[in-house]
Amino acid sequence: MRIRLAAILAALLIGLPCFAQSNSNVDTLLGQVQAQADLAAYMALTAGGQVGEDSSPADAYAQAVGSTWLPASVSASDPIRIDAFCYLVMKSLGLQGGLMYRIFPGPRYAYREFVAKGIVIPSGGQNRNLPGDEVLRILRLAMDLKGGGK
Repeated sequence: MRIRLAAILAALLIGLPCFAQSNSNVDTLLGQVQAQADLAAYMALTAGGQVGEDSSPADAYAQAVGSTWLPASVSASDPIRIDAFCYLVMKSLGLQGGLMYRIFPGPRYAYREFVAKGIVIPSGGQNRNLPGDEVLRILRLAMDLKGGGK
């Protein structure tokens, strides 16, 4: 009985650093008036299962740029634009878009898809930078959309 309890406790303690890093990244993101591209990429790619919670934002950013889900012209510390984040989320979660997105997949039509589905509020246009809290709100709504099979 004691061995079983010790094994369960050890398993829980081993997982704590993963959750601590993820929570730390969420706290950092929530404090950003303009969300940085690396943290936004980390959140989107973690949600889509592209990277693990134990990965760093730099690793997630590098994977997003390598997959061409983020343009290479955006550095890790740059603020992320809403259209680029919408595209990143669509690709990471594997969301299907409408006709125009299927013909011209990219940030412009990913943004328009999210506006049409009510995930994004169009005020400010597709070129505006996102605050950290909006990154998490968009991601939550997109995950709900994927889970709902819509």
